[in-house]
Amino acid sequence: MTTPARNRYVVVACVSYAVLALAWIFLSDRLLSTFADMESIVSLSTAKGVFFVCASTTAFFFALRSVPAADATGMGRLMDALATGVAPGRRPRWLTWFFAVTITLAMLLVRQRLSVGFGDPPLLIVFMFPIILSALLGGLGPGLVSTAMAALAVDYLAIAPQHSLRIANSVDLLQLAFLVVNGVAVSVLSEMLRRSLIRAELDRRLLDAVISSTPDAVFVKDTEARYLLANAAACALAGKAREEIIGRDDSVLFPEATAREMMAMDRAILATGRTHTTEELVTTHTGRTRVFLGTRGPVIGEAGRVVGLFGIARDITEHRSAEAELRKLNTGLEQRVAERTAELQSANTELEDLAYALTHNLRAPLRAISGFSQVLVEDHAGTLDTEARKCLAQITQASGDMGELIDGILALLRCTRGELKRETVDISVLAGRRLGKLAHGEPLRQIVWDVEPGLSATGDTEMLDVVMAHLLDNAWKFTRGTTQPVIRVFAGQVDAVAGICVSDNGAGFDMAHANRLFNAFQRMHRQDEFPGTGIGLATVQRIIRRHGGEIRAEAVPGAGATFCFSLPAGNGGNGGSS
Repeated sequence: MTTPARNRYVVVACVSYAVLALAWIFLSDRLLSTFADMESIVSLSTAKGVFFVCASTTAFFFALRSVPAADATGMGRLMDALATGVAPGRRPRWLTWFFAVTITLAMLLVRQRLSVGFGDPPLLIVFMFPIILSALLGGLGPGLVSTAMAALAVDYLAIAPQHSLRIANSVDLLQLAFLVVNGVAVSVLSEMLRRSLIRAELDRRLLDAVISSTPDAVFVKDTEARYLLANAAACALAGKAREEIIGRDDSVLFPEATAREMMAMDRAILATGRTHTTEELVTTHTGRTRVFLGTRGPVIGEAGRVVGLFGIARDITEHRSAEAELRKLNTGLEQRVAERTAELQSANTELEDLAYALTHNLRAPLRAISGFSQVLVEDHAGTLDTEARKCLAQITQASGDMGELIDGILALLRCTRGELKRETVDISVLAGRRLGKLAHGEPLRQIVWDVEPGLSATGDTEMLDVVMAHLLDNAWKFTRGTTQPVIRVFAGQVDAVAGICVSDNGAGFDMAHANRLFNAFQRMHRQDEFPGTGIGLATVQRIIRRHGGEIRAEAVPGAGATFCFSLPAGNGGNGGSS
């Protein structure tokens, strides 16, 4: 299919050739008419014919190589024309060297013929034609070879003394030097132009490869929103061949509503000169509506004006469908999680209520057992033998232990109930008050305790009081039997977060069993060594975690233990450290 570009090029090439050929014939014939003798006319006519053949052959070489392809547009035609003529690898390298030698020898023959009519002048200017042509086709090497051959041949054959490389006349030397300098300059500039065009062609071909292979639709339009470029993906989107797209606008490629929206976006881009990325609903030639993520932007010309626009469109229909399905799944999952969470919370509440009721209701029969045991001991001791009194004593002791255990379980359950009342709590005051109470209960114990002043945290006062009570009670209990017991409360850190620590130099424990330290009913020591319920540290951990904090423990058997806890927002002390 012949394109308007090809037609215009053919017309321009033919007209240009006709004008140049007629001008050459007219001027050369006028020149021949100035010579009287037939021998001069024949020689000049032969030289004229040789020069015309060389010039017309060269012109047709470039003209035919520059004919634009059927699908070439704009700058692509010029780049193809130039790059096709000068890029290496298009022809054997030796051919350009052979061409340089041949055309220089041909021009030397023409010059020798011209010398018949013009006499002695060397006519060095005629050698610029083969030098320029050799440099343009072959680059630096062939251009320099043509320059050297022309200079040596003229010096040897045309410049006096002939058949010698010596130059007697300074004017001839200046002309020869001018030829060499111009030949070198033309060769260097031609090589630079050649390399620049090679790089430009390589960049263009790489860009063409990327545009052609990308699955995204890529297109370029002029200021009238007519397509100048469309890759394979864009052609597939329109459902037409590239020849049916180039030079047309969206009104003939897409349904009316889609074309109207696309052309409105094109006009906005051309008017504002800004790049926009939006999601577009496009009805394709198959009648299906697809979702595209489109980026459109202006093409800026050399004068800084908008000369067109480009567009890149990616089909994200499947992606959006997957997102919608994922949102649907997430919604269902969130609903199921909420339902299961509600069920779990309800079950936990029921279990806690049951445990609370059981432990609370166990108090009455436990009190009855303990009371009747006490009655037997007090009122019927004389009728009981030693074994019976021992049994009653064990019943009383067990009832007391059971009462403490029930109290511990109730405390553990209470720490998960009710609303947290967050406020600034003076930990130093809580610690000092608890230690004072412990010392009052055992006035004969010689124990050193030190509470760092100014320790504070943000949390529920009653719950933090329970935390400090359990930690200090344990420190007081496990330093029993230590020669010089010491208990300290100070500012520390938990995982690089400011916190509060309670330490002692008592019995300590083996860190190999630290993983069960905060589990309910887990004990590190025998009951006969250090009596207790095994619920205190479990209660402490629940309270700390309910506040959003963490608790850590470190210990060495026989050297004491340190418990540090951190609470979010406002916990810490006055900057003291352990």
